[in-house]
Amino acid sequence: MRNSKNIIILAVVTILFILAALFNRQSSHEITGSGNKVFPELFSRINDVSHINLQQKEDTTTLIKENEVWLVKQSDNYPAAVNKVRELLMGVAHLVRVEPKTQKPENYAKLGVQDVNADDSTSKQITIIAGKDEYLADMIIGNEKPARGDTTKLEYYIRETNTPLTWLVEGTLPKQWEPKIWLDTDIISIERDRIQQVRVTHSDGEVTYIHRDNPETRDFTLDSLLENEKILAPYEVNNIATTFTTMRFESVVSEANTTLSSQQPAFTAVLTSFDGLEITMQSYKEGDNYLSRYSARYNEPHAKRYKEALDTLATENESATPTDDAHQNMPKTNLQLKDALAVNAEVENYNKRWKGWLYQLPNFRNVNISKRKVDLLNRNKEKEEILRSH
Repeated sequence: MRNSKNIIILAVVTILFILAALFNRQSSHEITGSGNKVFPELFSRINDVSHINLQQKEDTTTLIKENEVWLVKQSDNYPAAVNKVRELLMGVAHLVRVEPKTQKPENYAKLGVQDVNADDSTSKQITIIAGKDEYLADMIIGNEKPARGDTTKLEYYIRETNTPLTWLVEGTLPKQWEPKIWLDTDIISIERDRIQQVRVTHSDGEVTYIHRDNPETRDFTLDSLLENEKILAPYEVNNIATTFTTMRFESVVSEANTTLSSQQPAFTAVLTSFDGLEITMQSYKEGDNYLSRYSARYNEPHAKRYKEALDTLATENESATPTDDAHQNMPKTNLQLKDALAVNAEVENYNKRWKGWLYQLPNFRNVNISKRKVDLLNRNKEKEEILRSH
């Protein structure tokens, strides 16, 4: 009997302990806010955001929105990459609290959440503002690690500004924070098949002119070859044109903040497409680098000339038979030329993007474009001697 009572008492005590644990766990969740968004109002207010300030040590990036366009203040208000700004805002808006951590300043360094200006600090601070001074988010981001149970996310230690308590949170934030990664670095994007010619004029008047008459002709021709001259490597000639296909800058500066545009360019390159897009690149030497200005226009006579030529070629290809020796090896073009309306829209977009700016490219791109004729040739010295003797 006594044993039965003891068993009953033990069972009751056990149940009470379990209930107390469950109650405390629920209360702890309610008190700490685990599982809640760190900044619950941000998602619904994303369109109201007007300023984003990012700081890591001495690197500060300020993103500002003017007339619904995001700009990078430290780069003379050059347009920001909208997709990267949105990625950042959505990432912060969806951060979820996991569990609270230390609130002792002496332990901040272990989690990487000390002030950004502190000695040996690796932390990052992000401040998101609506209007002039309404703070929607302000936090210091410290160390990170893979999220438990979700390989697509990370866990971060954070500390909201002016709050001693640190938190472990879960979410996805941008991996890079350097100032230049927030810029929209695209300058030109053009299909290789569209490029018909490039003419490069150097400051001393020397011209390098490459061209082709069919978009499916793989290699560009270097103009005005003499009898003793041969192209050293076709890809070197092709590089003058293909360097334009995807062109991105390393840095950008407002023309208003330089005097270079009043100087003579080191070289001027003019690219013309089969459908009449004409892009002019003027490059100015600055120390070991170049700063380049761009402009675009629609070259209507050029477009008409090649449209007629390519239409004729297409008709001949359609009428050719496999046994027709005259046409057996004739290349067939699938290039879809843009009409005047589309090219003019392209010109307008490019000029709007480029107006008032000078761009610094990776130096190898300037080297590719600015090659002189002598750099592209393998001279036959025996023929040269024979020609001289005559």
